[in-house]
Amino acid sequence: MVATEVLRLKDPTWSRIIFKLLSLIMFSVFTSFLILPLWETSYVVIHTVLEIFCILIALSSFLVVWFVSKIQKINLILGFGFLGVGIFDILHIFFWQGLGLYPHGHYDLSAKYWLAGRFFEALFLLLSTTLISRFINRYKGLAITVFLSYAVGAAFLYTPHLFPVLLTPEGVTPIKIVIEYVIIAMFILFLYRLLKGYLQEDIVTKEYLILAILVAIPAELCFTVFTTITNFYNVLGHVLKIVYYYFLLRAVFASYVMFPYEKLQRSEQRFHKTFQYSPVSKSILSIKESRFIDVNDMWLQTTGYIREEVLGKTTHDLNFYPIDVIEQCQIEIVSEHKTLKNQRYFFQTKDGIVREGLFSTQKIWLQGESCILMVILDITDQIRNETELLRLDRLNLIGQMAAGIGHEVRNPMTTVRGFLQILGEKKECVKYQDYFSIMIEELDRANSIITDFLSLSSNKPSNVQLQNLNKIIDDLYPLLQADALNSDNSVQLEKLPVSDLKINKNEIHQLILNLVRNGIEAMKKGGQVTIKTFMDGDETVLSIIDQGTGIEPEVLEKIGTPFLTTKEKGTGLGLATCYSIAERNNARIDVDTGSQGTTFFVRFRTAS
Repeated sequence: MVATEVLRLKDPTWSRIIFKLLSLIMFSVFTSFLILPLWETSYVVIHTVLEIFCILIALSSFLVVWFVSKIQKINLILGFGFLGVGIFDILHIFFWQGLGLYPHGHYDLSAKYWLAGRFFEALFLLLSTTLISRFINRYKGLAITVFLSYAVGAAFLYTPHLFPVLLTPEGVTPIKIVIEYVIIAMFILFLYRLLKGYLQEDIVTKEYLILAILVAIPAELCFTVFTTITNFYNVLGHVLKIVYYYFLLRAVFASYVMFPYEKLQRSEQRFHKTFQYSPVSKSILSIKESRFIDVNDMWLQTTGYIREEVLGKTTHDLNFYPIDVIEQCQIEIVSEHKTLKNQRYFFQTKDGIVREGLFSTQKIWLQGESCILMVILDITDQIRNETELLRLDRLNLIGQMAAGIGHEVRNPMTTVRGFLQILGEKKECVKYQDYFSIMIEELDRANSIITDFLSLSSNKPSNVQLQNLNKIIDDLYPLLQADALNSDNSVQLEKLPVSDLKINKNEIHQLILNLVRNGIEAMKKGGQVTIKTFMDGDETVLSIIDQGTGIEPEVLEKIGTPFLTTKEKGTGLGLATCYSIAERNNARIDVDTGSQGTTFFVRFRTAS
């Protein structure tokens, strides 16, 4: 049955075990033949050295299990078994008559301690495959192991008549042989339970344990057949004992030190890859000082910093996170043991650009220090896209409205306007001239609104030709200056040479008129609107600067959206028309505003 279970291992593993087992036995036999001449003359020294070596291995195995159990939950039974084996092997050496440390010692008492160690070893190996191993307490287990070792040791020493004789000058007794076979049977039972999976260890640990048990079995058989202390089988048994103790230590070390260390390394590698190559910005900060410990590549890409500029600096040094984010993290993580999750905050890049993100935090421990893992999902572009989609939806609605209004309303309005002009020229209607003028102005205003509608609804610019922006501004300047003078303001031109552009002249006329008139209306008397043109890389830039009071943040977020207006009689279509014209003429509009005024940048991509 054991053979069947062994064969369940992968063939390469099983073949490797068989090969190692045969090699170890051959090595042990060869070594025993080399040691045998020295053993016959100096067996006291060699026996003592071999036993001390076994004791050191047993106690080392116990210490490994003991200290590892302080930081993780592991199977303590094996460790206590090694402690008991170490104690009994110490007693075996101390009371061994050949060493002469204890005057009343004799071979049989020493043999009892030696056999008790083997029995302890086999028993605890078996117990490690049972449910007891899950509930054993560190200190209770230690106390029970020491007590049992002391009690058995004292019973052998002070009541020897209660126990059968195991070793005589003529050799081993039948009862010792029976006990050795019982121990061998316990080893085989442990091997069976190990292969059945009752001891949850990795494949490397199982290989070491299997080798240890397969070497321990012939070692125990050797101790059933030797006749004298200088017999070859006694030497071979001690050599095999060292070999299987060594593999037991390897199994313990692999299971409780090497394997967890490799697992920790793999975990750290996974965390490193997850952290560094995440598509969202991540940073690790110390809670105590808000100092950057590490940041990932996406964080650097988003903020524009390089790693050397960040690591070791505090959030206040970089002025990156708003103070309330850090304080909120510290309050919720340290005091209430909570975390932030998808909280919207603004953050500032290296270039001073303010962006918006969803902040999430988690408390972690890094090298014994309490830290914050902060994740930022940059939603600046998403919000901008949502705003643009909203604007486009409204433009689509306006386009549908304009298709009907342009054809069904404009023609009757033109007829009404014409008759009002005719009536205004009749003598009998002169007294109503003021009313006629008001009605004509309102009709013209309504017609202007319809024109804006139609402009918004257009998808492509018509009559696109190479035009020079400076020439268009020169043509418009008298009209712009007249508009400004009507409100006691002025218009200043600052033109630099610019490239020709493929644009619709009439639409750019309308764009400039709308932006300049908005600037004039935003200022008090005595203000100045400055129109600049210049090149910025491969872009031709038109900037219109006013000296007004700036645009409120809540309005700035939605600027360019149809029907958004702050004017008492505004329609909210002027800037929306400008954005639509800019888009059709291969340009974009940027806004820079403050308490000293507002600048609209219209950036045209220069035609090839």
